[in-house]
Amino acid sequence: MDSPIDRKILFWCILDFGKGRKVFHIYRDLGGDKGIVFLGRGTVSSEMLNLLGILDTRKEIFLGLIDEDMEDALYDELIRRLDLSKPHRGIAFSMPVKYVGSRTDGSQTISPPEKKEGVNDLEYEAIFVVVNKGSKDEVLEAAKAAGSTGGTIIHGRGVLSREKQTLFNIQIEPEKDIILIVSRADKTDDIVNAIKHKLDIDKPGAGIIFVMDITRAEGLWRG
Repeated sequence: MDSPIDRKILFWCILDFGKGRKVFHIYRDLGGDKGIVFLGRGTVSSEMLNLLGILDTRKEIFLGLIDEDMEDALYDELIRRLDLSKPHRGIAFSMPVKYVGSRTDGSQTISPPEKKEGVNDLEYEAIFVVVNKGSKDEVLEAAKAAGSTGGTIIHGRGVLSREKQTLFNIQIEPEKDIILIVSRADKTDDIVNAIKHKLDIDKPGAGIIFVMDITRAEGLWRG
């Protein structure tokens, strides 16, 4: 790999449907040029929402690569223009990036960003779970029992050859659910172990689970 260069951050923002473009505009106004918005579904633990039958809500997820010196300004603008510091307005978080490769910029080895003190009272981690479509409820139930307050669901497709199915002699990759859970660090192990036990993740073909560091977060509230 090449020698380390300026630190870069993978920035996530999860908001209600229709607000992703606003985040993209803020990101672009600050000089960002590598961002994408895609769809997901949010789930939250709320007795009132459960009574209203709206536990499952459409979300837009913004994902962008930013320079470390842009991070403060981006969070400040999201708080100012989208009230992100208030409950139920959305969440934003940062992940360290070690390596970036693109056709336009070439390959770059990145010095990972350090966790910033005083940004949040609690440290968080991101739990990613990839399972066959239809298993998301089991994942969320296990996570909730272990202390999770909800997650975001993203749809995808598996591409392993042994998983491919055939319809009219056409190979079809099975659909997958990707569940993203932002967890307090002191609850991560319990949540991961609960999901592994519930879905028998260690069994071949049952799914994949992995955890990534979060160096900064906004909009997260204790459940």
